[in-house]
Amino acid sequence: MRLEADAGRRTRRYRDQVPLATPMDRMTAWFRGLNPWAIDAGIGTLFTVLGLVGLFANDPHHYFNDPTALAVALSLGCTVPFYFRRYAPFGSLMVTVTALVMMFVLDYAANAQSQMVLVSVFSLASHGSGVKRFLGFALTELGVAIVAIHGVPGSNTSGVFIAGALYVAAYALGSALRNRRLYMEQLEERAVMLERERDDEARRAVADERLRIAQELHDVVAHSMGVIAVQAGVGSHVIDTDPTEAKKALDAISITSRSTLTEIRRLLGVLRDVAGAEYTPAPSLTDLPALAAELGAAGVPVDVRVHGERADVPPGVDFTAYRIVQEGLTNVLKHAGPARATVDVTYAPGAVALEIVDDGRGVNGRSGPGGHGLIGMRERVAVYGGSLETGPRVGGGYRVAATLPYAEAE
Repeated sequence: MRLEADAGRRTRRYRDQVPLATPMDRMTAWFRGLNPWAIDAGIGTLFTVLGLVGLFANDPHHYFNDPTALAVALSLGCTVPFYFRRYAPFGSLMVTVTALVMMFVLDYAANAQSQMVLVSVFSLASHGSGVKRFLGFALTELGVAIVAIHGVPGSNTSGVFIAGALYVAAYALGSALRNRRLYMEQLEERAVMLERERDDEARRAVADERLRIAQELHDVVAHSMGVIAVQAGVGSHVIDTDPTEAKKALDAISITSRSTLTEIRRLLGVLRDVAGAEYTPAPSLTDLPALAAELGAAGVPVDVRVHGERADVPPGVDFTAYRIVQEGLTNVLKHAGPARATVDVTYAPGAVALEIVDDGRGVNGRSGPGGHGLIGMRERVAVYGGSLETGPRVGGGYRVAATLPYAEAE
């Protein structure tokens, strides 16, 4: 399915307006919308306070040494780096691990501080990059080994190695989340790229169709200007000897010039490059029987029905109507499968109405709003300020209906 040039804006509006499915989704979206600095500052402050409280708390078993200024500095060294864990995960982890190892070696209480290493390992795995991720984790496990060899007052060696296993789990969890985040970022980048390519493709289709319209209508405008030039020459030649004939020439110039000015106004803004272009006589609605015969030979029977009395339809409108019918029947041939098509042409005062219907497969890909054929139809109809309706029919098949007004404003 193709999308029109404004599909990117519509997609973004849809994405912004669709409500999140579950309360968990809304909570996750709210949490992700918070300032990362504020989150880290809040958690870091909490652990800093807990670490200092634990450091100065009474030790009933007298396992640890009394806190000193060095102990306070080391405690702050364990927790303060957490403020920068997203932006310098390796450095903050190394400072935290070094301070924690020194606290255990010097026999200072470091319960809350040891939990900061767990979070810092997770941060390194989820936000770090390159060899620093593995180096930081290896140095952390080295610190665990040093503490295990030295021993922790009031604890056994197995407890230290359990802490090391928890660091492994934190590293694995951080790595998994990092991989998922990178994968989602790649998907988002790819979605943006595809959306941009789709918009560019739609714009190219519009530009190409406008160029084709200008080239195809060249014959109509060139013919009108040729008539004006010939009639002007005739009038200039006979104005002294045959005023009546000269008046007829001027009347013809007046009628043709008005029609030509209308065509030029409708073509205003359409750019074209005529270099190397080859032109053939423009077809009209009177050529529909030949088009129907061509489609019938290709396997799609076409019935052409004309309603109303054909008036003096401007050549540009006549030609555009033919092209719309041609595009509609081409879509039937391409997409509808075995089908029969009917074309109704209705001549009304100042307008031509077209309807192309088939009894094929119904929703068959043509119902997408951005196909090049439908974009071309819309551009053709827009030139004359008309209307276009397309869509599947109830019970099967597809319908294209267009109205092309051509009456000049009074």
